[in-house]
Amino acid sequence: MDTNPINEPWRMLTVLAAKGGVDDPLSVVSLPAVTPDMPADYLIALVIAVIGSVLIHLSQGLMKLAILRRQQGDKSPGQRYLYLSGMLLNFSAPLWVILANRFAPTVIFTSVYAIGLLALLWFSCWKLGLALRKRDLLGALLLTLGAILLAIGNIQNGLIHMSQLNIVPMWWMLAMLCLLVWPVSWLCKQFSWLPQGLLFGFLGGAFLAVDSLLKGIAQSDSGVSAFLPSTLAGMAIFALSFVGAAMAFGMTQWAHARGAPPSATIAGYDAAYMLTPLLLISLALPGGHLLNWMCLLGLGCTLLSLVLLHRPATEKEKKGA
Repeated sequence: MDTNPINEPWRMLTVLAAKGGVDDPLSVVSLPAVTPDMPADYLIALVIAVIGSVLIHLSQGLMKLAILRRQQGDKSPGQRYLYLSGMLLNFSAPLWVILANRFAPTVIFTSVYAIGLLALLWFSCWKLGLALRKRDLLGALLLTLGAILLAIGNIQNGLIHMSQLNIVPMWWMLAMLCLLVWPVSWLCKQFSWLPQGLLFGFLGGAFLAVDSLLKGIAQSDSGVSAFLPSTLAGMAIFALSFVGAAMAFGMTQWAHARGAPPSATIAGYDAAYMLTPLLLISLALPGGHLLNWMCLLGLGCTLLSLVLLHRPATEKEKKGA
């Protein structure tokens, strides 16, 4: 039985349709999930996702550039504005999710999120002095292919509507992630060989994924995707979702404070942000939502690309400089 309180409008609509003599009341419930404008809506969501991903990833490069210039002795006001610009772009992450959720399920946004790494790679070579390696080109190719396959695979899986999801797995995941923070932190302190950047990045990406899914459910509280929730329950879920966004930001900053290489943190972050929604939707959708071969192939290409694009920590990063 579906326990999601947000689905109540759907059940009421089904009853009303049945009383009105509709032969298949479930077809009425399915109308918001399959409409003539759906392909165009999905395309809009993908464009928003790519723009948001590029800006969010570039924000990491801007903050890193500001830190490097400050370490080199540049204390001009421009450097403070540079860091502030990067921080503001980073904080815009929930906004892009909210916009994309209006047009398509959250998983469409998350499927192409890692594409922003290409912009960060370009910025790092242009402004941060990183040398472009052959494996970077292969990683960029695989990343692009993986994002395309994931997007197509998620669409082929069926046009789901966020109001169909059971919200309980989201809360369980959020609670589990909160409980994992301290043990992961303790283990990283005790065993220096652990990849703490990757671990904290993975936690951060999972937190943000839960935040995005909760926002998608809240925005569909009336049975139709909207920019903002229209019920009290939806507003409460929408507000609580920001706990995930705050924890995601905290995880990345924690990793940076411990001197973890940014490339490892971002790789773990992106991997978790793309993997977690696929897992949770499979659990939250009534009847299950099995991944097709294209989704699995796209996920494999994306994870392999993150390995190729990863760079080992420099001596300064190892010392926490």
